[in-house]
Amino acid sequence: MRLFLGIFFLLLPCLVIPGQEPKVDRQETNELDAPLTILYKPKARYPVPETGTICMQGSVTLRVTFRFDGTIGTISAIKELPFGATENAIEAARQIQFLPEIKNGYYITTTRPVTYSFSVY
Repeated sequence: MRLFLGIFFLLLPCLVIPGQEPKVDRQETNELDAPLTILYKPKARYPVPETGTICMQGSVTLRVTFRFDGTIGTISAIKELPFGATENAIEAARQIQFLPEIKNGYYITTTRPVTYSFSVY
């Protein structure tokens, strides 16, 4: 019985629903839970209209859904900026690459805030 339980607890982190494997392999761990891991977050383009330069500073905060299958789901703005900055931030957020969160050995969909800052140097 102890041998069975020992093998069961060693293999428990490997239990994943078929079809829910991430696109990038994680390092093997003995934990059942792992946080959402952002691998690549592209910078948002600074909005420059056709008429010239805008001196704008601030940040855009988005609510991004990170799906269990490694794709980006819905994106909505929590805090916006004018002149197309919010749209540029959403465009950049769609290109985020990540490893989904793991709870109890299963990949789950989570929603997190993501902030893009715009400043003039």
